[in-house]
This record gives sequence, structure tokens and C-alpha cells, in this order.
Amino acid sequence: MDMQPKVIFTIHRPYTEPLICEAKMDTSIVVFSEIKVNEYDRVDITFHCPHDEDAILRIETFDNEEVIEIKPSDSPMMIMNGNNTEHMLVPGHYQFEVITKDKRYCSYYYVKSKDFSDESLINLRLYLEKLLNGLSYDLIKQRLGMATPISEINPTLLQLFQFLDKHKQNIQQNLEMIMNDPILDLRGIYKITHISRRTNQKSIRWQAQKGGQKNSLSINPRLYYEKHAQSTSFNIENQWVRYIIKYFLQSLRKLELSFQKESQQISKKIDYQENKLEQTRKQLQGSLSFGYEKTLDSLRNTERRILGRIKGLKNEKGIYLKHKHFLRQVTYFFTEHENSHWIQSLPAHRPKKITQRLLKDYRYRKLYALYKELFKLESRKVESNLSGIQFRRTWQLFEYYNVGITIDILRDNGYKWVDGWLANKDNPNQHIGTLPPDTILRFQKENSNHYIEVAYDTELESTILDRSYSRYFNYSGRRPDIRITIFRNSGSLYSEEAGLIIESKCRRHKYIINEQIDPDIKWQLKDFWDLEYFDAMAAANGEIPVKKPIKQVIVLYPKQNGMKPVKSDHIYGDSMLYIQIEPNDPDSDEKPFGYNSLKERVDEFLSQVKESEGSYVE
Repeated sequence: MDMQPKVIFTIHRPYTEPLICEAKMDTSIVVFSEIKVNEYDRVDITFHCPHDEDAILRIETFDNEEVIEIKPSDSPMMIMNGNNTEHMLVPGHYQFEVITKDKRYCSYYYVKSKDFSDESLINLRLYLEKLLNGLSYDLIKQRLGMATPISEINPTLLQLFQFLDKHKQNIQQNLEMIMNDPILDLRGIYKITHISRRTNQKSIRWQAQKGGQKNSLSINPRLYYEKHAQSTSFNIENQWVRYIIKYFLQSLRKLELSFQKESQQISKKIDYQENKLEQTRKQLQGSLSFGYEKTLDSLRNTERRILGRIKGLKNEKGIYLKHKHFLRQVTYFFTEHENSHWIQSLPAHRPKKITQRLLKDYRYRKLYALYKELFKLESRKVESNLSGIQFRRTWQLFEYYNVGITIDILRDNGYKWVDGWLANKDNPNQHIGTLPPDTILRFQKENSNHYIEVAYDTELESTILDRSYSRYFNYSGRRPDIRITIFRNSGSLYSEEAGLIIESKCRRHKYIINEQIDPDIKWQLKDFWDLEYFDAMAAANGEIPVKKPIKQVIVLYPKQNGMKPVKSDHIYGDSMLYIQIEPNDPDSDEKPFGYNSLKERVDEFLSQVKESEGSYVE
């Protein structure tokens, strides 16, 4: 009779019978369960363990961010609900484990993307990681209150500080739990005692050779040299703890030294500005006796600027001192544990292997995982498990990707990304790991008479009640994924066709383009094409205030074999265009599939801008 626990996956797909599969598991290594599911499947699991009613299955589900624990039962448990929801499990590998009273079984299953190959999905994520790192350095400085250029602190060190600040409590809690109750081993140690419990050849030999020197009567000895079991913390798991403590301390000291250098640089700048202030005030006192009004105004303006500069530098120095205080607190915590007796008894060098016992103990595994994340940051690796990108749904990643290539196309056309999202210098609460809805990006060229606004997933008003400002509106409540508009510097539309819509659709070709019957998205696309714009300046001048500036609606969807990569709508022609996109390796010199086709249309849209370089007429 097979007594091994069983995890049964029941996979529900439309128009087919449920697929029932038993997961493959192992006690020695983490193995592939041989279970593959699609990201939009509904999946139930049933956990059986006849010989152990207290066994536990630990697994992730769609509606809980934490791993849940399930007891054996005949009732199925839903782990994927099959709907396109905010909490669905995104494509990737998901580990689960079964813990019984005497064994631990480990395995993982695979959630497959509906629209992308594994390689395309990896490329998509890598591209987004690279994009998010592009301007994140300035944003991190802004978050930390470091407005001036930093010479000694590189982006990695700033990310390192953010990492320690974010995970300080988690690191401390797990380390405290380990220090209070470390993994111990029983080892046999020979020692001299007054009681004999178990003799062996070594203890008999000691009694014959040395025992007589320590015992007054060798026939009736009072001392024995025998092997006794004794608990010890000397093992690989605890050696990892010592090494990780040492690693964190090295990182902290490196950070503290960098902050110290920058603080000293700011002090020098403050001294320089205060000397300038003293000279300016002396000039100001001298000018008062002569009464030169223009000179007085100029010197007073200079005084105000210098005072403002000194105030800003002192605020920044205060932030550095605050950060240094935090670092010293954390350094003291690690130093205290490093100096404990049992930690000092362990080797300080990096162990050569990771043991299953370390990975099975939550405290040790969590501490090791945090160390690995820190190591990746310091090694300048971008594939971080803590990144927001990794846990985004596929369609959302595709939207982000298309925003990214739109940014690339505008840059290729000589536009500079000056504001919005990662380029925002004024808002320290922007997200590095995500692209929030209602985000507005701004692009412009030097000495030009216009700028470009890229709006991502913005909510539009359905009616015009307030006529004091210009904006897009939509009676049907539609929200385009990407809306590009060319504005004059005055804020008015650049032309009658100053707008372009780019919509992302993670769908099969036949559900997007179908000449026999209009798919449901066609009505959405028609509403985008009819998007209206209320021009407040035109209304104030007695002109027609409502305009329809959208020149074209472009739909981007994943590449599919056997379909034309670019196709015009059979009713609306080039006004509604469908382009296939496939992400490629972001480090390669080649452009992604579909990039050039999209760029050609965006370039055509931008060609309406007619101006000579370096001059313009408003």
C-alpha cells in the first residue's frame, strides 16, 4: 500500500473535461511536479495523506499573498480562479511542499503564459527591468532627500540603503529567532568525569596509560575518560549565519563611510556659501552709504539666493546625519550578535554549500534569501525576486512594454523625456517597481514650439461642466492605454490631428480582427477614434470648442504565426491599424519584432511638426 501523500491538481478549461493530474514530489530535492497550467485556467487541488492527519500542504493561491497551509481533506481547494483578476497567479514557477511528521516533500508546478513564449516573456521582463533602472538613480536620490549630484555614492549603494531600510525589521526578527534558538547538533565529545557510562577501546586505553596518574587506586578508579553526547552549534547552517552577519556589517560600514564623505563635502559647500554671504553683506553695507539702488537690489537678490542655498544644503546635511544615525543603529545590532560567544566560535569564511536543513528552516531560509537579494544588488544584477515587475500580470507587463517602446521611439526622434513617472523630479512618492494609472509623461526638444504628452491609462471625464480648462472627454467612459498628443507651448492642440491612440491587447488574432463579425473590442476602438477634446481657449474666443483630434488608433498585440504582422481595418482602413509585437533580448542590437512598423506610424504622426531647428514662431 502506497503511504506517500498525494497532491491532486484538477485543471478546468472551457469546453473540455477537467484534467486530473497527480503531482510528482520528492524528499531529497525540489522536483518538477509535471503539472503545467495556463494562466487563465481554473485549478483546484486536493490533498490526501492517509497515514498522517496532521500533515500540511504549503502552497500559494490566487487570493492570498502569503503561502497558505492546507490539511488533508477530500474537499478540493481552489488555487487559481480562471479569471483575469488583480490577484491571479502570473506565469512562472510555483513551489509547494508537504510536511509530514517524519518527511518533507518538495515540488513545483508551472503556470504558462497564454500569449507569449517563455523566451518572449523573459525578454519582456528583462526589458522592463532595464527601463525601470534607467532613471531610477535620480528618483532614489530624490526619495532620500539627496538633491545635489553625488560623487561618492553610486546607484547600487543607494539601492543598498533602501534595501536595508525596507527589510531591517524582517532581518532583525529572523536573526533574533535564530540567536535565541539556533539549529544544534549532537556530537560525541571525550571528557573526564566521575561516572562511567559507556566504555570503549579509547577510554580503556586512557585508563591504562594515564588513568593511574590521576587515580589514587587504579583498581577502583574515581575518574573516567569517556565519550558523552553534547549539543553544539558548530554546523554549516550557523556558519552561514556568521558569514551573513559579517556580510551585512561590511555593507553597512561601506555605506556609512560613503555618507560620511558626502556629509563632509556638503559641509565644505556650506562653508563656501557662508563666506560668499559674508562678502555680499560687506558689499551691501558699503553700498548703503552711497545709495546705489540698482546695486542694492542686485546684492539683496544675491543674499536671498545664497541664504536659500545654505538652507537647502543644511537640510540635505540633516538628512545625511539622519541616515547615518539609522546605519549606526543597525550596525550596533549586527555587531552585538557578531560578538556573541557561539557566533565567535564559528569560522567567518563563506560556506561552500547550502544544506537542505537550512532551506527547510523558515528563519534560516529567509535570512539567506535576504542576503542573496543584497548580494544581487551589490553585484549589479537586475533579476531581483523583490522587484514589482516579476509579479505583474502578463497583459499588464505587455502594456508597460508598449509604453517603454513608445518612449524609445520618441527618444529616437530626438525628444527628451523631461517629466512624469521615472523622470519626475518633484514627486518623491512615484513608484519604481510599477507604472501607476493616470500617469502623464512629457517629452520636448530644446528651442521648439511644442511638446508631446503621453498619457497612460488615464480616466476621462464623461461631461463638460467646468469650461475653464481644456481636456479630453468621453461619454462612454473609455480609458485608452496610451494616448499621445502634440501640444503647442501655449497649451493648445498643435493641429486638427494632434492625437494618436496606442492600445495593447493580449488576445488571439481572431478575437481582435474578424471580417465576418465585429469583435467586442471594435466598439472600444471606435470610441477611441471618436475621442473628443474640449478646447477652453477656443470656447473663450467664441470658436468651436469641441474637436476630434485622434488621427489614428493603433492596436498592438502579441506575434502569432500565420498572421500578417501589420493589417489595416477592413472598414476603417489605416485609421485603425493592427501591429504584432514580440519582445526580444533587450541587450541585443536588433529591435523587437514590430518595433519598426510602429515607429514608422509614429514618425508619420510626428511629421506634422514643421519647424526649423533652433528657432520657432509661436
